[in-house]
Amino acid sequence: MLKFRKNARSKKFSLADAPVCAVSVGTDDMIADSSDTAGKLVDAWEAKQSSLVDLVNCVRGGAPVSDGRLILEDESRYTLTGVAVDDAVLVVARDTSVNDQMTDALLKSRSLLKALLDRATDLSFEVDANRVFRFISPSQAFGVSLDGWIGRSADSFFWREGKVPSRNPLAARAEKTFESVSVNFGKGAAAWVTFSVEPITDEAGEFTGVRGVCRDVSSQVVDGRQTRMDNLRMALQQRIVGLLNSAHTYEGMLDSASKELMEVLRAEQVWSVMKFPEGLVPVAMAGEGTTIPNIDRIWQQLTLAPDLVCEVEEGGTRHLAVRLEQGDIGIGMLLICRDTSVFPWSDHEVSLMEDIIGSLAAAFGKAQLINKLERLSLLDELTGIMNRRAFVEAVESRLQHQCRTGQSGCLLFVDLDHFKEVNDTLGHKAGDEAIKLVAATMQTIVRACDIVGRYGGDEFVLWLDDIAPADAALKARVLIDAMPGIREKIGAESLKLSASVGISASVPGLDLKFTDLSERADAALYEVKKSGRGHVALAEIPSGAGNWVVGGAG
Repeated sequence: MLKFRKNARSKKFSLADAPVCAVSVGTDDMIADSSDTAGKLVDAWEAKQSSLVDLVNCVRGGAPVSDGRLILEDESRYTLTGVAVDDAVLVVARDTSVNDQMTDALLKSRSLLKALLDRATDLSFEVDANRVFRFISPSQAFGVSLDGWIGRSADSFFWREGKVPSRNPLAARAEKTFESVSVNFGKGAAAWVTFSVEPITDEAGEFTGVRGVCRDVSSQVVDGRQTRMDNLRMALQQRIVGLLNSAHTYEGMLDSASKELMEVLRAEQVWSVMKFPEGLVPVAMAGEGTTIPNIDRIWQQLTLAPDLVCEVEEGGTRHLAVRLEQGDIGIGMLLICRDTSVFPWSDHEVSLMEDIIGSLAAAFGKAQLINKLERLSLLDELTGIMNRRAFVEAVESRLQHQCRTGQSGCLLFVDLDHFKEVNDTLGHKAGDEAIKLVAATMQTIVRACDIVGRYGGDEFVLWLDDIAPADAALKARVLIDAMPGIREKIGAESLKLSASVGISASVPGLDLKFTDLSERADAALYEVKKSGRGHVALAEIPSGAGNWVVGGAG
């Protein structure tokens, strides 16, 4: 994640310590700031490289985030992400030269033509109506001696472990070729054989047995499976790369990636979980299942596991979990859920996830960068928490997500009582300090999955994810109880500055817009104001909300 150095005098962010390649382009088309590793990016801007200029102009034209590609004369390749920050355009570049070269080499080296199947016969045989050998040649085939097999069951020769296929080639009643039949000669490893057979009848037309030939096609089957796996891996990687280049929001990127994995792996659900300094946050979920995993416990299992891809036990089911890292630091995980009692995870599926883990980590890394850039452009300037527009968009995204998960959250409207008295008595500087202290206090009472915003003036909003109204009221009470301390810090002990809170619980599938909740929370806040201020009130759940029951708080 980007780290900026803030100059106390100019109050400007400096890119000097940023651990990524980044430049800031001012309105005068001059490089206003750059990171230590951005030499090539600076040179490209000064040379007016078209793709870089187009990206900057796109952001200046109003795009919240713009992506592009940069290819330099020395064949260095970069993916670019641009975003408006104050009056400048911040451009962050990621060097993809090595990954691109490896992908090109793989595509050039993979032959798309398969060798013709070897049609030589490994074994000729004849069996009677009871599938007992009455002729077999040569004396050795498939690495097994055939001496002594005349008069013995052919089933026990081809299927030593007793797993005879329901469509047994040795019982065919018509001339037929059976492709790639799984057999076991007791050597441990699985093998595949193609049978070409025809029935034998007597003069009366009665079935008396089967004669035929067979050949070992194990190498072709293994190669074919590997080719399909390679094609699947490359196709999936290409899709993920496409998401990296086209997605404009981190939620959209991870949601699309989850859907791709769900389709490929026949999953019921795919959870994308990002690791923030504050904790783990589920940011995308594809599928219609009802599983709600314990992400903290699963993350702990992944941390202790020797491999980045492993099966984890959760709720009686073995999920496939993938830990994603950048520089040995965990940045998130994917949790892939399905009924493993019917479809256990195969070695091929685990191998597929291991092969594409680098692409998935790149997607998560870019998602975190986009999230960081989005936050920089959507924060309230005074308090550093979300502004009104950003907060409304974030809550509406959560409401859409609740339609699938069935979880509920709570919206809290917070209004500072007698705030005008602070400005009139102590001045606007003290009022600003009070606003910042309230915002800081609100951030201490929320979790990483919750959202804090400034609605305007002395009004604040909170979204608390997956919480009961009564518990939300307890958090509101913490804020109200903190107000005397805030008055003391700004030297306003004698003033009446306090906080009133109105709370509205969301109803999954019924509340789809921010206004659905805000009107109820605002009405509850009005009741607090009318009854004396400095308290909490819970809004009534609307009709049509099923069995929801919400109590009140004073």
